[in-house]
Amino acid sequence: MKERVEDVAHKIFFDICGKKPTEIDLFFLDTIHFPKIDYLPIITVYLPMPRKINGHSVYEGIVFSKYESGAQTIWNLFFATVCHAAAHANVTDFSKYQNWIKDKDEEKAYKTIEKIEDIKVNHFLKTFFPEYYQEINKINSTFKMINEKSIQDKLTYKRNKFMDRFGSKKKIEDVIKNNIIKLDSNDKNKIIEIADKLYFNQDIIEEENAPYVDHHTQQNNAINWKQNITINPSGIVEKNVQNFIDIWFEQQKRRDKTRKKYGGLTHDLNFDKIEFAPENIGEYLRLRNATHMFLKKMSSQMKLVPNIMDEGMPEDMGLLQMQAAIQAVAAQNNSIQIFEQDDYRKIEEEWAVVLDTSSSMRLKFDEMKKFAIALGEAANDVNSKNGKWGFFTFNNNFRIVKDHYEKYDQTARSRVGGIEITGLSFIGDAVKLCTRILERENIEKKFIFLITDGQQVGTLGNNKDMEDAILEARKKGITVIAIGLPEGITKVFNLCIPYESLRKTVAKFISAYARISGEDT
Repeated sequence: MKERVEDVAHKIFFDICGKKPTEIDLFFLDTIHFPKIDYLPIITVYLPMPRKINGHSVYEGIVFSKYESGAQTIWNLFFATVCHAAAHANVTDFSKYQNWIKDKDEEKAYKTIEKIEDIKVNHFLKTFFPEYYQEINKINSTFKMINEKSIQDKLTYKRNKFMDRFGSKKKIEDVIKNNIIKLDSNDKNKIIEIADKLYFNQDIIEEENAPYVDHHTQQNNAINWKQNITINPSGIVEKNVQNFIDIWFEQQKRRDKTRKKYGGLTHDLNFDKIEFAPENIGEYLRLRNATHMFLKKMSSQMKLVPNIMDEGMPEDMGLLQMQAAIQAVAAQNNSIQIFEQDDYRKIEEEWAVVLDTSSSMRLKFDEMKKFAIALGEAANDVNSKNGKWGFFTFNNNFRIVKDHYEKYDQTARSRVGGIEITGLSFIGDAVKLCTRILERENIEKKFIFLITDGQQVGTLGNNKDMEDAILEARKKGITVIAIGLPEGITKVFNLCIPYESLRKTVAKFISAYARISGEDT
């Protein structure tokens, strides 16, 4: 398995935060500009990835005319972002502020909380990861200088006003920091006391504009873009940054190749874009734990299903079953099978598992996502020796969870965990694209497993468009099985399996697969 930036960052994050992946949801997204952390009901961390806009590389509010010249700065900021967010996951207990924040001005309250918690984060990093902290401080100094230059007059005015009211700002800041650092982590009353002082004296809070720091209001504010800033790291951080640069180059080559392959199949479809699904290994692990029994049953039973209709007697090879051999001799019955076949009768199959993630699926999505996980694991087991399979999701975008030529490794499983509900429902286009994907291979048995509620929204023709796509797939020898639709709702599918409970749906699916896999297509 080739190493990826997300995998390396994931390890750094959990080394710092000291928690298990099942306790935190961690996303790496190229759809956000700044980091974001939600603390309740579970810590959820969203970290931005570098991306290109109009030919320029952008990261955390900075535009780089060329990626090559900005790479050191981009990945230095990325490393600082991972460290800062991980430290929050370690030290920040947002539940302490739940009652305090009620009936307060939201922006002022979050500004206060962020000030307190950032002081704790910096102290934590300085104590346990001093080399990381030293390099992060260089970033802080750079952006402080940039900020002071851009708003010098305003800062001078505010400082003079503050000095008149409080005296030395630095002395007050130092006192606050020392008080926070010395606090017992369980001393909720003292934390609230400090929060009150900061909330009602906002001038004490120095404006901080380091882009790697998460701010509650940051995502919604207009970005004051900065140009071609250079912040070169050193020491152990420089080694991490260079590792990110090297890995990213190879990673982008692989992704561009995959995107190009799918992009060539979508010329007349309505999808806004083809992209990789976001990742969340924590959610995958929680769902896997919740579905473990069903997942194991589905995989083990489906592996035993033969998909060749043999004529005549099974081959006289395999493991000799002594009791059966004695019975065959005693009864003089040659039809008794005395050899256990050590390889089940399977020919190559190709699967496309495709999950509807449109808004209409919201009511039943948690349960159907569990089924999709069980089906994904079964697909991997059934096709591990001599088959290919892919896993996709769709709404008005088509997302790759696992390409047919990828391994079902932690990356693909993380993408399963990152599946979310949003958008329109282009069922017909999803079937058409899966058909084109399966058509490329010269394989006898091909299946599309479509997990959907059947409510197609956003394309002209609606159900007719879906039915035409399914009929076209079947003409090309592809078996189309729908999971989630009531039986008999449409006869264009080879088979419809209604979604009831996970237990019943798994049992029905195994039975249906056993029946249909042996049929001639």
